[in-house]
Amino acid sequence: MAGSAQKYSQALYSSVSEGGQLDEVKSDFDEVIKAVRKTPDFTEFMANPRIAKNKRKETVEQAFSGVVKPLYNLLLILSDRNLLSEIEAVHTHFTEAYNAHYNQEHVVIESVYELSDEEIDSIGKVFIRKTGFSKLLIENKINEKLIGGIRVFIGTKVYDGSLRGQLADLKNQFNERTIS
Repeated sequence: MAGSAQKYSQALYSSVSEGGQLDEVKSDFDEVIKAVRKTPDFTEFMANPRIAKNKRKETVEQAFSGVVKPLYNLLLILSDRNLLSEIEAVHTHFTEAYNAHYNQEHVVIESVYELSDEEIDSIGKVFIRKTGFSKLLIENKINEKLIGGIRVFIGTKVYDGSLRGQLADLKNQFNERTIS
């Protein structure tokens, strides 16, 4: 199924990036995902094999007729092929392509307390230099287990500058010395 999610997201991305609707589709797609997440029964209903194809289509038409046309067509195709359960995976792949297009990445900064805008900007500048991205979309999450410092997640990479991480490194170094 993951391959089909990537295939559908790539088809959507290709059609809208050429048509100049990339930002509009991304915005609407984000809203569709928020709506789907708020209604967990939606995915179950749409994946239920006992629900007739025309009933699924009708539901998509009623729920999403206001979204930009290429996205609406994709939702109808996914509904028709009983693949709407893959909508979040399609969104994830689409977002990756969108971010690559703009040379940007989503970043999560974990800290013990909420960081100020100045602190976030400062950290953002460091990681723009470190990663080469043009823009970082930064989200600050509170994690009191860190004790102090920060932990930064960019894609699949983790930069651990937390006190907890430093203590774990120290413990590992100590264990390696006692074993040798």
